[in-house]
Amino acid sequence: MTGYVVPAPAVRPPRRGFTLIEAALTVAIVGFAILSLMTLSAALTGQNAAAGQSTTALLLASNVQEGMAGLSFNDPAFANTYFGPEPGEALASFNDVDDFDGQTFSPPIDAARRPVPGLAQYSQVVTVLPVYANRLNSNANPASLDLPRTAYTGAARVLVRVMYRPHPAAAAREVYRTSWIRTAG
Repeated sequence: MTGYVVPAPAVRPPRRGFTLIEAALTVAIVGFAILSLMTLSAALTGQNAAAGQSTTALLLASNVQEGMAGLSFNDPAFANTYFGPEPGEALASFNDVDDFDGQTFSPPIDAARRPVPGLAQYSQVVTVLPVYANRLNSNANPASLDLPRTAYTGAARVLVRVMYRPHPAAAAREVYRTSWIRTAG
Protein backbone atom coordinates (compact mmCIF):
# COMPACT_ATOMS: atom_id res chain seq x y z
CA MET A 1 0.00 0.00 0.00
CA THR A 2 2.38 2.36 -0.98
CA GLY A 3 1.31 5.35 -2.78
CA TYR A 4 -1.98 5.64 -1.05
CA VAL A 5 -2.50 9.08 0.51
CA VAL A 6 -4.79 9.39 3.44
CA PRO A 7 -7.03 12.32 2.87
CA ALA A 8 -6.76 15.08 5.43
CA PRO A 9 -9.90 15.81 7.35
CA ALA A 10 -11.97 18.43 5.58
CA VAL A 11 -11.45 21.91 6.95
CA ARG A 12 -14.70 23.59 7.59
CA PRO A 13 -14.94 27.17 6.46
CA PRO A 14 -15.48 29.63 9.36
CA ARG A 15 -19.10 30.08 10.33
CA ARG A 16 -20.79 33.33 9.44
CA GLY A 17 -23.62 34.91 11.44
CA PHE A 18 -24.62 34.86 15.09
CA THR A 19 -25.97 32.22 17.31
CA LEU A 20 -29.38 32.66 18.86
CA ILE A 21 -27.82 33.43 22.26
CA GLU A 22 -25.56 36.12 20.79
CA ALA A 23 -28.52 37.74 19.01
CA ALA A 24 -30.66 37.70 22.17
CA LEU A 25 -27.83 39.23 24.22
CA THR A 26 -27.34 41.98 21.62
CA VAL A 27 -31.06 42.80 21.63
CA ALA A 28 -31.05 43.01 25.44
CA ILE A 29 -28.02 45.34 25.53
CA VAL A 30 -29.37 47.63 22.79
CA GLY A 31 -32.82 47.67 24.44
CA PHE A 32 -31.30 48.65 27.80
CA ALA A 33 -29.30 51.44 26.13
CA ILE A 34 -32.40 52.83 24.39
CA LEU A 35 -34.43 52.68 27.61
CA SER A 36 -31.64 54.52 29.48
CA LEU A 37 -31.50 57.24 26.82
CA MET A 38 -35.28 57.68 26.90
CA THR A 39 -35.24 58.01 30.70
CA LEU A 40 -32.43 60.56 30.52
CA SER A 41 -34.24 62.50 27.81
CA ALA A 42 -37.43 62.65 29.89
CA ALA A 43 -35.52 63.90 32.94
CA LEU A 44 -33.71 66.57 30.95
CA THR A 45 -36.93 67.71 29.28
CA GLY A 46 -38.50 68.21 32.72
CA GLN A 47 -35.48 70.19 33.92
CA ASN A 48 -35.55 72.28 30.75
CA ALA A 49 -39.22 73.15 31.33
CA ALA A 50 -38.48 74.14 34.94
CA ALA A 51 -35.55 76.30 33.81
CA GLY A 52 -37.78 78.02 31.27
CA GLN A 53 -40.42 78.72 33.93
CA SER A 54 -37.78 80.12 36.30
CA THR A 55 -36.37 82.39 33.61
CA THR A 56 -39.83 83.70 32.69
CA ALA A 57 -40.67 84.19 36.38
CA LEU A 58 -37.45 86.16 36.95
CA LEU A 59 -38.37 88.44 34.04
CA LEU A 60 -41.89 88.95 35.41
CA ALA A 61 -40.59 89.82 38.89
CA SER A 62 -38.10 92.29 37.43
CA ASN A 63 -40.96 93.88 35.45
CA VAL A 64 -42.63 94.80 38.74
CA GLN A 65 -39.36 96.18 40.13
CA GLU A 66 -38.73 98.25 37.01
CA GLY A 67 -42.33 99.48 37.05
CA MET A 68 -41.78 100.83 40.57
CA ALA A 69 -38.38 102.39 39.84
CA GLY A 70 -39.67 105.83 38.89
CA LEU A 71 -42.40 106.06 41.51
CA SER A 72 -42.22 108.06 44.71
CA PHE A 73 -42.04 106.20 47.99
CA ASN A 74 -45.35 107.52 49.32
CA ASP A 75 -48.26 109.43 47.83
CA PRO A 76 -47.59 113.18 47.88
CA ALA A 77 -51.32 113.93 48.26
CA PHE A 78 -51.60 111.91 51.47
CA ALA A 79 -48.12 112.59 52.88
CA ASN A 80 -47.36 109.81 55.35
CA THR A 81 -50.90 109.02 56.41
CA TYR A 82 -52.13 106.46 53.89
CA PHE A 83 -50.54 103.07 53.10
CA GLY A 84 -51.68 101.12 50.06
CA PRO A 85 -53.70 102.12 47.02
CA GLU A 86 -56.02 105.04 47.54
CA PRO A 87 -59.75 104.29 47.20
CA GLY A 88 -60.72 103.97 43.53
CA GLU A 89 -57.11 104.05 42.34
CA ALA A 90 -56.47 101.80 39.32
CA LEU A 91 -53.21 100.25 38.14
CA ALA A 92 -52.67 102.95 35.51
CA SER A 93 -52.81 105.68 38.17
CA PHE A 94 -50.54 104.03 40.77
CA ASN A 95 -48.17 106.83 41.76
CA ASP A 96 -46.22 105.40 44.67
CA VAL A 97 -44.69 102.12 45.80
CA ASP A 98 -47.26 101.16 48.43
CA ASP A 99 -50.08 101.31 45.86
CA PHE A 100 -48.90 97.88 44.70
CA ASP A 101 -49.55 96.29 48.11
CA GLY A 102 -51.90 93.31 47.91
CA GLN A 103 -52.13 93.35 44.12
CA THR A 104 -52.23 90.19 42.01
CA PHE A 105 -51.62 90.70 38.33
CA SER A 106 -53.06 87.92 36.20
CA PRO A 107 -52.20 88.07 33.37
CA PRO A 108 -48.86 89.48 34.47
CA ILE A 109 -47.79 93.03 33.64
CA ASP A 110 -44.65 94.46 32.10
CA ALA A 111 -42.65 97.43 33.41
CA ALA A 112 -45.07 99.83 31.68
CA ARG A 113 -48.00 98.12 33.51
CA ARG A 114 -49.43 96.56 30.34
CA PRO A 115 -50.53 92.90 30.28
CA VAL A 116 -47.86 90.58 28.86
CA PRO A 117 -49.40 88.60 25.99
CA GLY A 118 -49.01 84.83 25.91
CA LEU A 119 -48.25 84.40 29.62
CA ALA A 120 -51.75 83.99 31.06
CA GLN A 121 -50.61 80.93 33.06
CA TYR A 122 -48.38 83.20 35.20
CA SER A 123 -49.39 85.76 37.83
CA GLN A 124 -47.48 88.27 39.94
CA VAL A 125 -48.43 88.64 43.60
CA VAL A 126 -47.06 91.82 45.20
CA THR A 127 -46.83 92.58 48.92
CA VAL A 128 -45.43 95.85 50.28
CA LEU A 129 -44.64 95.89 53.99
CA PRO A 130 -43.20 98.71 56.07
CA VAL A 131 -39.85 97.98 57.71
CA TYR A 132 -37.68 99.90 60.12
CA ALA A 133 -34.80 101.50 58.25
CA ASN A 134 -32.43 100.49 61.06
CA ARG A 135 -33.89 96.95 61.30
CA LEU A 136 -34.25 95.68 57.75
CA ASN A 137 -35.16 92.17 58.88
CA SER A 138 -38.41 93.45 60.40
CA ASN A 139 -41.59 92.30 58.65
CA ALA A 140 -39.63 89.67 56.72
CA ASN A 141 -42.51 87.20 57.01
CA PRO A 142 -45.89 88.50 55.77
CA ALA A 143 -47.64 85.84 57.87
CA SER A 144 -46.36 87.28 61.17
CA LEU A 145 -45.76 91.02 61.10
CA ASP A 146 -43.53 92.87 63.56
CA LEU A 147 -45.28 96.17 62.92
CA PRO A 148 -48.62 97.09 61.37
CA ARG A 149 -49.01 97.28 57.60
CA THR A 150 -50.11 100.90 57.85
CA ALA A 151 -47.08 102.16 59.80
CA TYR A 152 -44.99 104.77 58.03
CA THR A 153 -41.32 104.05 58.68
CA GLY A 154 -39.58 105.54 55.65
CA ALA A 155 -38.68 102.09 54.29
CA ALA A 156 -40.65 99.22 52.81
CA ARG A 157 -39.98 95.64 51.79
CA VAL A 158 -41.43 94.80 48.39
CA LEU A 159 -42.06 91.07 47.98
CA VAL A 160 -42.95 89.69 44.55
CA ARG A 161 -44.06 86.09 44.13
CA VAL A 162 -44.52 84.72 40.63
CA MET A 163 -47.05 81.92 40.39
CA TYR A 164 -47.45 79.39 37.56
CA ARG A 165 -50.59 77.46 36.64
CA PRO A 166 -49.93 74.85 33.89
CA HIS A 167 -53.63 74.74 32.95
CA PRO A 168 -56.74 76.55 34.24
CA ALA A 169 -57.93 73.66 36.44
CA ALA A 170 -54.55 73.26 38.17
CA ALA A 171 -53.55 74.97 41.39
CA ALA A 172 -51.01 77.77 40.98
CA ARG A 173 -47.57 77.08 42.43
CA GLU A 174 -44.84 79.54 43.28
CA VAL A 175 -41.92 79.36 40.83
CA TYR A 176 -40.01 82.46 41.91
CA ARG A 177 -39.85 84.85 44.86
CA THR A 178 -37.78 87.97 45.35
CA SER A 179 -37.82 90.99 47.63
CA TRP A 180 -36.03 94.28 47.97
CA ILE A 181 -36.05 97.27 50.31
CA ARG A 182 -37.26 100.63 49.07
CA THR A 183 -36.59 103.76 51.13
CA ALA A 184 -38.12 107.23 51.14
CA GLY A 185 -34.87 109.08 50.61
